[in-house]
Amino acid sequence: MHFESAELPEPAPFDEHEFRAWRGFMRVHRTVTDELARRLEREHDLPLVQYGVLITLVSAPGRQLRMSDLAERVLISPSGMTRAVARLRDLGLIERERDPDDQRSFVVSMTPEGLRRLREAQVTHHGCVREVLFGGLEDGDLECLAAIYDRALPGVLDAPVWPVPLEQRSQPARRGAS
Repeated sequence: MHFESAELPEPAPFDEHEFRAWRGFMRVHRTVTDELARRLEREHDLPLVQYGVLITLVSAPGRQLRMSDLAERVLISPSGMTRAVARLRDLGLIERERDPDDQRSFVVSMTPEGLRRLREAQVTHHGCVREVLFGGLEDGDLECLAAIYDRALPGVLDAPVWPVPLEQRSQPARRGAS
């Protein structure tokens, strides 16, 4: 079946600036994360999601979090988190124990070996991001980029926990609003 584009117009299409900004964001995100995932896997046998678990735990108080909080912060489904935690536990990089305050839940904590492996992988992570994302930018560009992210989603840079629950987010000013 063939449709003419006039039969089904695009609802509220992006203007040229919106389209280019969105396309650029998506392509940059995909390129950087794909390359980062490839390098972490190749050089450290550490899939990106498992790196995400470790990097999240290292900044948590006591380097431990409840599984549900960890899954939310890493932005992964509960089943994906269960698989990632199982593999990291098998490698001796984390421990998983029942939460003493809630026996239905589990607490995940980083082991010293997990910290060592994370620090090794961070060399690759930082190098990849500097090369692929920051390589063509100047210092002023980095400051501008960070400011744009913070204007787009206030708190994205400095909130101690991300994502901030929707009800706690301040609403960014709408583009073009007076």
